[in-house]
Amino acid sequence: MANIILLVRRITVILFVSLGFLTLISGLLLETMPRGPGSGYATALGLSKNLWTDIHVYAGFAAAGAAIVHVYANYRGLLYHLGLIRPRHRPRVVKTASTQKTGSRGKSS
Repeated sequence: MANIILLVRRITVILFVSLGFLTLISGLLLETMPRGPGSGYATALGLSKNLWTDIHVYAGFAAAGAAIVHVYANYRGLLYHLGLIRPRHRPRVVKTASTQKTGSRGKSS
């Protein structure tokens, strides 16, 4: 089960970063394209402005979905950083007198 959660975390991070980068690039291309009537026929890298708009919108929604899945997969860490929960600790091993070594270098006195 832990391996599946780790795989989901890795996939969502890769998706979020790559889709966010695609949204950034398409947004910059749309910003530099001409505006106004008839500008839907403008092309960049062989794709029309309308197609770049669709890519920008769908990549943005997909990145938002990946971010939601990522937050769900890492909710315990998020709650810890917000100070709402304490970290899990392993049970403390209590050393008794018979298990402790005495002396400065581990030798018995």
